Amino acid sequence: MSGSGGASPDRTGEPGEFFFQIGFKRCGTTAIAAFFNRCGIPCVHDDRGRLARRMRANLAAGRRPLEGYDRRYRAFANMDFQSPADHFDGFKHFEALRRAYGGRFILNTRPVDNWIRSVTRRAGRRRLRTAWIARFGTDDPERVAALWRAEWEAHHRRVRESLPPDILLVFDIESDPPERLCDFVGVPRSRARFYTLENPSPGPFGEALDACLPAPVKRLAPG
Repeated sequence: MSGSGGASPDRTGEPGEFFFQIGFKRCGTTAIAAFFNRCGIPCVHDDRGRLARRMRANLAAGRRPLEGYDRRYRAFANMDFQSPADHFDGFKHFEALRRAYGGRFILNTRPVDNWIRSVTRRAGRRRLRTAWIARFGTDDPERVAALWRAEWEAHHRRVRESLPPDILLVFDIESDPPERLCDFVGVPRSRARFYTLENPSPGPFGEALDACLPAPVKRLAPG
């Protein structure tokens, strides 16, 4: 894929260098976090929403954005949370992360239409629709899809305009080879095998099956 993030295959990560995943959920965040950990680079992913909540509190208090995590981890993924009443997109604060830590940034992405289908495919869930109302003021699926698209495009545009190519990797989880991730992070290409999609979208059959499941069973599935 075209985009930022060219790096020499023999580049090695500097000791203590930080890495930040700054794309949306449902774009391989779990796979990227697992890749870092399998490569021996400590990575925290979501932490049940605590990572994003801590980041929000730190920013409000004028502390380092990831204080409380930045002594233990070198890579950070899924820095956002959404509940029926609240949400915070920590990954959108990439400029604050850069000011505090320097570091390198991964804009994990995929074709936007595929992403929208992924984030809206469980529109029948009451909890999800309540969260949409809190975030967008509507639970109409078509309107929500349009608003998600606008957020996606604005974020991608801001990232590309703000971060120079030498510290940014734009990584399409559906088409880019994992060797690009290895090159950017500074690990041998043989470690590409450590990158595997952990929660792939279900496809047409999975979506049909999901539609048939009773509500109590759906509530047990991850969002």
